Amino acid sequence: MMYRKFLGIFAPIATISILAGCAPKPQIEVYMEPIAGRKHAQIDEQTGSISVEQRGVQITLEPLDEVELFELTEDPRINPFLGIDRWGNVEPLYTVFGIRIENRSNSRVIVDPTAILVDLNGEQYATLPYDYFKELYENIRPRTVAFYDPGYRYRYPYPRSYYRSPYRRYYPPPYNYRLGYRYRYPYTPYRVYDYYPDPAAANHERLVARETVFDGGRLFSGAQREGLLVFDRLDIGTTDVKVILPKVQIINKKKKRSASDFVFDFRQVVNVKE
Repeated sequence: MMYRKFLGIFAPIATISILAGCAPKPQIEVYMEPIAGRKHAQIDEQTGSISVEQRGVQITLEPLDEVELFELTEDPRINPFLGIDRWGNVEPLYTVFGIRIENRSNSRVIVDPTAILVDLNGEQYATLPYDYFKELYENIRPRTVAFYDPGYRYRYPYPRSYYRSPYRRYYPPPYNYRLGYRYRYPYTPYRVYDYYPDPAAANHERLVARETVFDGGRLFSGAQREGLLVFDRLDIGTTDVKVILPKVQIINKKKKRSASDFVFDFRQVVNVKE
């Protein structure tokens, strides 16, 4: 009777525990939205971009989410800005903005390749140049990765080589009724893999970075320039930020130089979907 009562109490608890353990994890969506209010700034509600025009020079910044980054390449495996896990889930590795510069004036324009991102705490981030990605993909080396799997030794009670041996049915491993199958070396619940990166894929990723990362430029009248401003990925707790293109130089026909800062305000939004 007590046994039945115990089962009656235990069964609902076990069911709840199993359901809780199998419940889907909440999806976290992180994106940037523009903040209005700064002088000379115009917001495109459809794209979430901000355009700032000064003295005939218009610069537009548009934050890119994982979908837009995914569309940069036909094969996501050669996309340097995304990480893809073994289940095919895509995760941005950086905070990325698309930049477009239009010189509508009669002057020449010089834009520095480095932009600055500043958060509410005063932390500053500089854009990652192409040289960062070049060094990153040139220094990829084979490595050994060990994964801890506590259930591994129970699924395979003796070394994997035994399962591959054609003579296993003739030479069963020694068995001890207390210790089970025994070997002369310690048996650990680690799975070890040798990781060999694909040089061709790494080279493609480097080339994608070379073609897309903004590296500054000189623009004559009527010229346009596009690229990507790539920052280290912001902490999930970061909210309001401003992106600054410092000292954009405008040189008129008399070769007189003037410099202006272009500032853009964005807010990082974290949306949790149950």
